[in-house]
Amino acid sequence: MMSKKTICGMDFEQFVFDMEDFHGARAPGIIVGALMLDTVIAMVPESPELVVAVETYTCLPDAVQVLTSCTTGNGRMKVYDWGKFALTAYNREKMSGVRTWVVADAVPKWPLINDWFNPAQRTGEAPEFEDLVEEFFAAREDLIGVQRVRIVSPDNVFEKKKTGICEKCGESYNLKCGDVCSACQGLTYYREESDA
Repeated sequence: MMSKKTICGMDFEQFVFDMEDFHGARAPGIIVGALMLDTVIAMVPESPELVVAVETYTCLPDAVQVLTSCTTGNGRMKVYDWGKFALTAYNREKMSGVRTWVVADAVPKWPLINDWFNPAQRTGEAPEFEDLVEEFFAAREDLIGVQRVRIVSPDNVFEKKKTGICEKCGESYNLKCGDVCSACQGLTYYREESDA
């Protein structure tokens, strides 16, 4: 009898359901991220001191938020927009952890993964999700690089944010922004519309 797949201690089928619910679709990138997390969580166990840093905004952050208690909201997931399919799990008290990444040299050895990972080179249709999952699990040892690391970035200091009320708009804001909030400094991503 074949054993059921698990990922980070979770039944794989349940993970796919949760992933689809959270992410909005079945995403092969989240499967790769889950396998990467499964590798590092075995070496840096889940705890209140666990932090995960991801090096892309694509897929990996959602895998982290589905499979761990690290989220952007609680500050225990750091996202760096480096465009690298890599992540590091570490203990914020010990500042030591494990970094994992997709080994580029291994990708061409696996035809379906290569088609998915390099869509510009693809000649036919995108690989089916279920077929990719099987190949990801088979390729796991080749595909995922692992290295122990020490965290050195001051970005990992968890200090309390000092907040205040903006004199111009009356909204609460982080005082590190200056005398008034970022929006009142003209750094908004929106503009007000008048009622018609």
